[in-house]
Amino acid sequence: MATFYLKYIPELNSGCWLWIGALSSLGYGTFTYKQKNMLAHRFSYELYKGKIPDGKEIDHLCCVRSCVNPWHLEAVTHIENVRRGKAGETIGKINRSKTHCPKGHPYSGDNLVINSSNGGRLCRECARLYDRLRRPRKRQ
Repeated sequence: MATFYLKYIPELNSGCWLWIGALSSLGYGTFTYKQKNMLAHRFSYELYKGKIPDGKEIDHLCCVRSCVNPWHLEAVTHIENVRRGKAGETIGKINRSKTHCPKGHPYSGDNLVINSSNGGRLCRECARLYDRLRRPRKRQ
């Protein structure tokens, strides 16, 4: 456990504990503890806050992947972690910039439908076509 304490330095402005040991290809701190490879932020969370609940993963509230400050870490669902993260932000920005659906219909005027469950945009024409294909044909 002593190796954990030697592998980070406090950053005074942000309060982050920046990992100075090995980093994964995604920028997360890694080290070996009791002959087992560990992610440093997960180890820190469990050391200071307890076991990570089943079905949860660790979110960096500071958005700094190499931070191991347990007060910057929160156990959340995968969906919440993605929603909060850069991926959710980037995907949202990309989708909001789209002016037409994949079939080429405009996301505007009478053709635009806002999904009440998630706020996403739908193409009314594509929805109509999809409904027609799903309906069973009447036999004559």
